[in-house]
Amino acid sequence: MKWMCFFLALLPLQISAEVSALYLSWYNDPTTTMTIQWHSEQDAENQLFWKSPDSAAWIEVKSSHHFLPLSRIEVHHVDLNQLSPGTEYEFKIGSDSTIYHFRTMPQTLDRSITFIVGGNIFESRKIFRQMAQTIAKHDPDFIVFGGNIAHAINSKPFFFPSSRLRHWLAFFNEWKTSIIQNGGRVIPFVIAPGKEDIRTDDYEIFFSLFAFPQKQLYRDIDFGNYLTLFLLDTGNFHPIDGPQSYWLKRALTKNQKRTYRFAVYNESAYPPSGSSPATKKIRTFWCPLFEEFDLQAAFEHQNHSIKRTFPIKGNQIQANGTIYLGEGCWGARPQKTQDQWYLTKRSKRDGVWLVQLTPDNASLQAIDRFNEIIDKVLIDPAANR
Repeated sequence: MKWMCFFLALLPLQISAEVSALYLSWYNDPTTTMTIQWHSEQDAENQLFWKSPDSAAWIEVKSSHHFLPLSRIEVHHVDLNQLSPGTEYEFKIGSDSTIYHFRTMPQTLDRSITFIVGGNIFESRKIFRQMAQTIAKHDPDFIVFGGNIAHAINSKPFFFPSSRLRHWLAFFNEWKTSIIQNGGRVIPFVIAPGKEDIRTDDYEIFFSLFAFPQKQLYRDIDFGNYLTLFLLDTGNFHPIDGPQSYWLKRALTKNQKRTYRFAVYNESAYPPSGSSPATKKIRTFWCPLFEEFDLQAAFEHQNHSIKRTFPIKGNQIQANGTIYLGEGCWGARPQKTQDQWYLTKRSKRDGVWLVQLTPDNASLQAIDRFNEIIDKVLIDPAANR
Protein backbone atom coordinates (compact mmCIF):
# COMPACT_ATOMS: atom_id res chain seq x y z
CA MET A 1 0.00 0.00 0.00
CA LYS A 2 2.83 2.43 0.84
CA TRP A 3 4.41 1.83 -2.56
CA MET A 4 1.04 2.41 -4.20
CA CYS A 5 0.73 5.80 -2.41
CA PHE A 6 4.29 6.66 -3.47
CA PHE A 7 3.47 5.85 -7.09
CA LEU A 8 0.25 7.88 -7.07
CA ALA A 9 2.05 10.86 -5.57
CA LEU A 10 4.37 10.96 -8.57
CA LEU A 11 1.63 10.75 -11.20
CA PRO A 12 1.13 13.95 -13.24
CA LEU A 13 -1.38 16.36 -11.78
CA GLN A 14 -4.35 17.38 -13.90
CA ILE A 15 -6.94 20.11 -13.84
CA SER A 16 -9.98 20.90 -15.92
CA ALA A 17 -9.92 23.15 -18.95
CA GLU A 18 -11.18 26.04 -16.82
CA VAL A 19 -8.56 28.57 -15.77
CA SER A 20 -7.77 27.45 -12.23
CA ALA A 21 -5.37 30.23 -11.30
CA LEU A 22 -5.13 33.88 -12.28
CA TYR A 23 -2.63 36.27 -10.73
CA LEU A 24 -1.02 39.58 -11.59
CA SER A 25 2.30 41.02 -10.53
CA TRP A 26 5.01 43.50 -11.41
CA TYR A 27 8.55 42.68 -12.43
CA ASN A 28 9.05 46.05 -14.08
CA ASP A 29 7.61 49.56 -13.70
CA PRO A 30 4.23 49.39 -11.87
CA THR A 31 3.07 52.59 -13.58
CA THR A 32 3.44 51.32 -17.16
CA THR A 33 3.50 47.48 -17.06
CA MET A 34 1.56 44.47 -15.82
CA THR A 35 2.44 40.78 -15.84
CA ILE A 36 -0.58 38.47 -16.12
CA GLN A 37 -0.29 34.74 -15.39
CA TRP A 38 -2.83 31.94 -15.44
CA HIS A 39 -2.94 28.15 -15.33
CA SER A 40 -4.70 25.87 -17.78
CA GLU A 41 -4.87 22.30 -18.93
CA GLN A 42 -2.45 21.12 -21.61
CA ASP A 43 -3.19 22.56 -25.09
CA ALA A 44 -5.82 24.98 -23.79
CA GLU A 45 -6.25 28.41 -25.38
CA ASN A 46 -3.27 30.69 -24.94
CA GLN A 47 -4.73 34.01 -26.07
CA LEU A 48 -5.24 37.02 -23.86
CA PHE A 49 -7.33 39.96 -25.00
CA TRP A 50 -6.99 43.40 -23.43
CA LYS A 51 -8.13 46.94 -24.09
CA SER A 52 -7.69 50.42 -22.72
CA PRO A 53 -10.61 52.55 -21.49
CA ASP A 54 -10.49 54.86 -24.52
CA SER A 55 -10.83 52.02 -27.05
CA ALA A 56 -13.58 49.56 -27.96
CA ALA A 57 -11.19 47.19 -29.74
CA TRP A 58 -9.69 44.15 -28.03
CA ILE A 59 -5.98 43.56 -28.61
CA GLU A 60 -4.96 39.91 -28.85
CA VAL A 61 -1.70 38.70 -27.27
CA LYS A 62 -0.33 35.15 -27.33
CA SER A 63 1.05 33.95 -24.03
CA SER A 64 4.37 32.29 -23.49
CA HIS A 65 3.75 29.09 -21.55
CA HIS A 66 5.47 26.12 -20.00
CA PHE A 67 4.58 23.03 -17.99
CA LEU A 68 4.81 22.95 -14.23
CA PRO A 69 7.14 20.18 -12.99
CA LEU A 70 5.45 16.79 -12.54
CA SER A 71 2.20 17.93 -14.12
CA ARG A 72 0.24 18.59 -17.28
CA ILE A 73 -0.58 22.07 -16.08
CA GLU A 74 0.58 24.94 -18.24
CA VAL A 75 1.55 28.29 -16.74
CA HIS A 76 0.78 31.15 -19.13
CA HIS A 77 2.60 34.46 -18.97
CA VAL A 78 1.87 37.77 -20.71
CA ASP A 79 3.79 41.02 -20.16
CA LEU A 80 1.86 44.17 -21.02
CA ASN A 81 4.12 47.18 -21.56
CA GLN A 82 3.86 50.86 -22.47
CA LEU A 83 0.64 51.25 -20.51
CA SER A 84 -0.54 54.59 -19.18
CA PRO A 85 0.02 55.39 -15.49
CA GLY A 86 -2.99 55.48 -13.18
CA THR A 87 -5.26 53.81 -15.73
CA GLU A 88 -7.72 50.92 -15.55
CA TYR A 89 -7.55 48.21 -18.24
CA GLU A 90 -9.83 45.29 -19.08
CA PHE A 91 -8.75 41.81 -20.14
CA LYS A 92 -10.14 38.34 -20.77
CA ILE A 93 -8.61 34.94 -21.42
CA GLY A 94 -9.31 32.87 -24.52
CA SER A 95 -12.97 32.36 -25.37
CA ASP A 96 -14.05 32.88 -21.77
CA SER A 97 -16.44 35.82 -21.67
CA THR A 98 -15.44 36.81 -18.13
CA ILE A 99 -13.97 40.32 -18.15
CA TYR A 100 -11.36 41.18 -15.54
CA HIS A 101 -9.63 44.46 -14.97
CA PHE A 102 -6.55 45.91 -13.33
CA ARG A 103 -5.14 49.36 -12.77
CA THR A 104 -1.64 50.68 -13.18
CA MET A 105 -0.09 52.79 -10.45
CA PRO A 106 -0.01 56.59 -10.75
CA GLN A 107 3.25 58.36 -11.48
CA THR A 108 2.76 60.92 -8.71
CA LEU A 109 1.06 60.84 -5.33
CA ASP A 110 -1.95 62.86 -6.48
CA ARG A 111 -4.28 60.42 -4.72
CA SER A 112 -3.80 58.26 -1.64
CA ILE A 113 -2.11 54.90 -2.29
CA THR A 114 -3.19 51.85 -0.29
CA PHE A 115 -1.42 48.52 -0.03
CA ILE A 116 -1.26 45.48 2.25
CA VAL A 117 1.84 43.79 3.68
CA GLY A 118 1.56 40.30 5.17
CA GLY A 119 3.31 36.96 5.49
CA ASN A 120 2.64 33.30 6.34
CA ILE A 121 -0.27 33.43 3.96
CA PHE A 122 -1.77 29.96 3.56
CA GLU A 123 -1.04 27.87 6.64
CA SER A 124 -4.71 27.86 7.67
CA ARG A 125 -7.17 27.92 4.80
CA LYS A 126 -9.97 29.25 7.02
CA ILE A 127 -7.93 32.17 8.37
CA PHE A 128 -6.58 32.89 4.89
CA ARG A 129 -10.10 33.19 3.48
CA GLN A 130 -11.31 35.45 6.26
CA MET A 131 -8.30 37.73 5.96
CA ALA A 132 -8.52 37.82 2.15
CA GLN A 133 -12.16 38.89 2.33
CA THR A 134 -11.29 41.67 4.78
CA ILE A 135 -8.40 42.82 2.59
CA ALA A 136 -10.56 42.89 -0.54
CA LYS A 137 -13.00 45.26 1.18
CA HIS A 138 -10.21 47.82 1.50
CA ASP A 139 -9.65 47.68 -2.29
CA PRO A 140 -5.85 48.01 -2.00
CA ASP A 141 -3.80 49.05 -5.01
CA PHE A 142 -1.57 46.02 -4.48
CA ILE A 143 -0.43 43.43 -1.92
CA VAL A 144 3.08 42.57 -0.73
CA PHE A 145 3.82 39.00 0.38
CA GLY A 146 6.51 38.76 3.03
CA GLY A 147 7.18 35.07 2.51
CA ASN A 148 5.87 31.61 3.42
CA ILE A 149 3.07 31.98 0.91
CA ALA A 150 1.71 28.47 0.29
CA HIS A 151 3.79 26.68 2.96
CA ALA A 152 4.86 24.37 0.16
CA ILE A 153 8.35 23.39 1.35
CA ASN A 154 8.07 21.08 4.31
CA SER A 155 10.62 19.11 6.31
CA LYS A 156 8.31 16.11 6.81
CA PRO A 157 9.67 12.75 5.55
CA PHE A 158 8.29 11.63 2.18
CA PHE A 159 7.01 15.10 1.37
CA PHE A 160 7.39 14.72 -2.39
CA PRO A 161 7.69 17.52 -4.99
CA SER A 162 4.18 16.63 -6.21
CA SER A 163 2.89 17.44 -2.72
CA ARG A 164 4.69 20.80 -2.84
CA LEU A 165 3.05 21.57 -6.12
CA ARG A 166 -0.36 20.64 -4.73
CA HIS A 167 0.14 23.17 -1.94
CA TRP A 168 0.89 25.88 -4.49
CA LEU A 169 -2.08 24.93 -6.66
CA ALA A 170 -4.40 24.94 -3.65
CA PHE A 171 -3.17 28.43 -2.76
CA PHE A 172 -3.67 29.79 -6.28
CA ASN A 173 -7.14 28.27 -6.49
CA GLU A 174 -8.09 29.97 -3.21
CA TRP A 175 -6.47 33.22 -4.35
CA LYS A 176 -8.63 33.29 -7.47
CA THR A 177 -11.73 32.55 -5.41
CA SER A 178 -11.07 34.91 -2.50
CA ILE A 179 -9.25 37.97 -3.78
CA ILE A 180 -10.81 38.73 -7.17
CA GLN A 181 -13.61 41.16 -6.43
CA ASN A 182 -17.17 40.93 -7.70
CA GLY A 183 -16.49 43.64 -10.24
CA GLY A 184 -13.67 41.54 -11.72
CA ARG A 185 -10.75 43.61 -10.44
CA VAL A 186 -7.62 41.51 -9.90
CA ILE A 187 -5.33 42.91 -7.19
CA PRO A 188 -1.62 42.53 -8.12
CA PHE A 189 0.94 41.23 -5.66
CA VAL A 190 4.72 41.37 -5.32
CA ILE A 191 6.84 38.86 -3.42
CA ALA A 192 9.65 38.67 -0.91
CA PRO A 193 9.86 34.86 -0.52
CA GLY A 194 10.45 32.90 2.66
CA LYS A 195 12.02 29.62 3.70
CA GLU A 196 8.81 27.69 3.00
CA ASP A 197 8.67 29.04 -0.57
CA ILE A 198 12.16 28.40 -1.91
CA ARG A 199 15.59 27.13 -0.95
CA THR A 200 18.83 26.44 -2.77
CA ASP A 201 18.01 22.75 -3.33
CA ASP A 202 14.30 23.28 -4.11
CA TYR A 203 13.57 26.17 -6.45
CA GLU A 204 12.28 24.87 -9.79
CA ILE A 205 8.58 24.93 -8.83
CA PHE A 206 8.88 28.47 -7.48
CA PHE A 207 10.53 29.85 -10.60
CA SER A 208 8.05 27.96 -12.78
CA LEU A 209 5.14 29.68 -11.03
CA PHE A 210 6.47 33.24 -11.00
CA ALA A 211 7.82 35.30 -13.89
CA PHE A 212 11.14 36.45 -12.45
CA PRO A 213 13.24 37.34 -15.51
CA GLN A 214 16.25 35.68 -13.89
CA LYS A 215 16.92 33.61 -10.79
CA GLN A 216 17.44 36.62 -8.54
CA LEU A 217 14.89 37.34 -5.84
CA TYR A 218 16.16 40.55 -4.25
CA ARG A 219 15.08 43.68 -6.10
CA ASP A 220 13.72 47.16 -5.66
CA ILE A 221 10.47 48.36 -7.18
CA ASP A 222 9.94 52.07 -7.77
CA PHE A 223 6.37 53.38 -7.73
CA GLY A 224 6.49 56.68 -9.57
CA ASN A 225 8.32 59.35 -7.60
CA TYR A 226 6.83 58.49 -4.19
CA LEU A 227 7.64 54.90 -3.09
CA THR A 228 10.40 52.31 -3.31
CA LEU A 229 10.03 48.79 -1.94
CA PHE A 230 13.20 46.81 -1.25
CA LEU A 231 12.21 43.15 -1.51
CA LEU A 232 14.92 41.05 0.11
CA ASP A 233 15.79 37.38 0.58
CA THR A 234 16.82 36.36 4.11
CA GLY A 235 19.16 33.57 3.11
CA ASN A 236 16.66 31.20 1.55
CA PHE A 237 18.11 31.34 -1.96
CA HIS A 238 20.66 34.18 -1.70
CA PRO A 239 22.98 34.80 1.29
CA ILE A 240 22.19 37.87 3.38
CA ASP A 241 25.79 39.04 3.18
CA GLY A 242 27.92 39.32 0.05
CA PRO A 243 26.33 40.33 -3.28
CA GLN A 244 22.87 41.01 -1.84
CA SER A 245 24.22 43.42 0.79
CA TYR A 246 26.39 45.19 -1.81
CA TRP A 247 23.36 45.51 -4.05
CA LEU A 248 21.23 46.81 -1.16
CA LYS A 249 23.67 49.65 -0.49
CA ARG A 250 23.59 50.68 -4.15
CA ALA A 251 19.79 50.49 -4.26
CA LEU A 252 19.39 52.56 -1.09
CA THR A 253 21.82 55.14 -2.45
CA LYS A 254 19.90 55.40 -5.70
CA ASN A 255 16.54 55.93 -3.98
CA GLN A 256 17.43 58.37 -1.20
CA LYS A 257 15.11 61.05 -2.57
CA ARG A 258 12.04 58.86 -2.88
CA THR A 259 9.31 60.05 -0.47
CA TYR A 260 8.71 56.66 1.12
CA ARG A 261 11.13 53.74 1.34
CA PHE A 262 10.25 50.42 2.96
CA ALA A 263 12.02 47.05 3.10
CA VAL A 264 10.11 43.75 3.09
CA TYR A 265 11.61 40.36 3.91
CA ASN A 266 10.83 37.12 5.71
CA GLU A 267 13.01 36.52 8.78
CA SER A 268 13.42 39.12 11.52
CA ALA A 269 16.12 41.38 12.86
CA TYR A 270 13.92 42.24 15.85
CA PRO A 271 11.54 39.32 16.47
CA PRO A 272 8.83 39.38 19.16
CA SER A 273 9.94 35.94 20.35
CA GLY A 274 12.97 33.76 19.76
CA SER A 275 15.43 34.37 16.96
CA SER A 276 16.96 32.59 14.01
CA PRO A 277 20.44 32.36 12.49
CA ALA A 278 19.33 35.15 10.14
CA THR A 279 18.62 37.58 13.00
CA LYS A 280 22.27 38.39 13.71
CA LYS A 281 23.14 38.60 10.02
CA ILE A 282 20.34 41.05 9.26
CA ARG A 283 21.42 43.26 12.18
CA THR A 284 25.04 43.04 11.03
CA PHE A 285 24.68 43.58 7.27
CA TRP A 286 21.33 45.27 6.60
CA CYS A 287 20.31 47.31 9.63
CA PRO A 288 23.35 49.63 9.43
CA LEU A 289 22.44 50.32 5.80
CA PHE A 290 18.81 51.01 6.73
CA GLU A 291 20.08 53.50 9.30
CA GLU A 292 22.69 55.12 7.06
CA PHE A 293 20.12 55.82 4.36
CA ASP A 294 17.21 56.67 6.71
CA LEU A 295 14.91 53.82 5.76
CA GLN A 296 11.58 54.57 7.40
CA ALA A 297 10.27 51.06 8.05
CA ALA A 298 11.08 47.38 7.54
CA PHE A 299 8.39 44.68 7.44
CA GLU A 300 9.45 41.33 8.93
CA HIS A 301 7.58 38.01 8.88
CA GLN A 302 9.37 35.35 10.92
CA ASN A 303 6.81 34.91 13.73
CA HIS A 304 3.03 34.67 13.82
CA SER A 305 1.93 37.77 15.72
CA ILE A 306 1.70 41.55 15.52
CA LYS A 307 4.71 43.64 16.51
CA ARG A 308 6.07 47.15 16.19
CA THR A 309 9.42 48.31 17.47
CA PHE A 310 10.50 51.69 18.69
CA PRO A 311 12.60 53.54 16.11
CA ILE A 312 15.99 51.81 16.26
CA LYS A 313 19.43 53.07 15.29
CA GLY A 314 22.74 51.54 16.32
CA ASN A 315 20.80 48.78 18.07
CA GLN A 316 19.34 51.40 20.41
CA ILE A 317 16.05 53.26 20.64
CA GLN A 318 16.50 56.57 18.83
CA ALA A 319 13.90 58.96 17.47
CA ASN A 320 15.44 59.04 13.98
CA GLY A 321 15.80 55.27 13.65
CA THR A 322 14.04 52.63 11.53
CA ILE A 323 10.76 51.04 12.70
CA TYR A 324 10.44 47.25 12.35
CA LEU A 325 6.92 45.92 11.84
CA GLY A 326 5.40 42.49 11.45
CA GLU A 327 5.12 39.65 12.07
CA GLY A 328 3.70 37.38 9.39
CA CYS A 329 0.26 36.24 10.52
CA TRP A 330 -2.07 36.58 7.53
CA GLY A 331 -3.20 32.95 7.45
CA ALA A 332 -1.39 31.38 10.39
CA ARG A 333 -2.37 30.66 13.96
CA PRO A 334 -0.92 33.33 16.26
CA GLN A 335 2.00 32.57 18.54
CA LYS A 336 2.97 33.94 21.93
CA THR A 337 5.18 37.02 22.11
CA GLN A 338 7.79 37.99 24.69
CA ASP A 339 8.70 41.31 26.22
CA GLN A 340 11.73 42.77 24.42
CA TRP A 341 13.55 46.06 24.99
CA TYR A 342 12.89 47.15 21.42
CA LEU A 343 9.13 46.44 21.26
CA THR A 344 6.56 49.16 21.76
CA LYS A 345 3.68 46.92 20.64
CA ARG A 346 3.22 43.15 20.64
CA SER A 347 0.09 41.05 20.35
CA LYS A 348 -0.77 37.39 19.88
CA ARG A 349 -3.14 38.17 17.01
CA ASP A 350 -3.45 37.31 13.35
CA GLY A 351 -3.10 40.35 11.13
CA VAL A 352 -1.63 42.24 8.22
CA TRP A 353 -0.44 45.83 7.81
CA LEU A 354 -2.64 48.24 5.88
CA VAL A 355 -0.52 51.09 4.53
CA GLN A 356 -1.97 54.33 3.19
CA LEU A 357 0.34 56.90 1.62
CA THR A 358 -0.39 60.59 1.17
CA PRO A 359 2.05 63.47 0.53
CA ASP A 360 1.84 64.40 4.22
CA ASN A 361 2.28 61.05 5.94
CA ALA A 362 2.10 57.28 5.78
CA SER A 363 -0.61 55.72 7.93
CA LEU A 364 0.21 52.14 8.95
CA GLN A 365 -2.48 50.07 10.65
CA ALA A 366 -2.31 46.46 11.80
CA ILE A 367 -5.73 44.90 11.17
CA ASP A 368 -6.98 41.41 11.97
CA ARG A 369 -9.20 39.18 9.86
CA PHE A 370 -12.30 40.81 11.38
CA ASN A 371 -11.02 44.26 10.34
CA GLU A 372 -10.31 45.34 13.91
CA ILE A 373 -7.37 47.73 14.34
CA ILE A 374 -4.66 46.22 16.55
CA ASP A 375 -2.04 48.94 16.23
CA LYS A 376 -1.34 52.07 14.20
CA VAL A 377 1.49 54.50 13.58
CA LEU A 378 2.04 57.58 11.40
CA ILE A 379 5.30 58.14 9.53
CA ASP A 380 6.33 61.66 8.54
CA PRO A 381 8.32 61.36 5.29
CA ALA A 382 10.54 64.30 6.27
CA ALA A 383 11.22 63.22 9.84
CA ASN A 384 14.54 61.38 9.32
CA ARG A 385 15.98 63.61 6.59
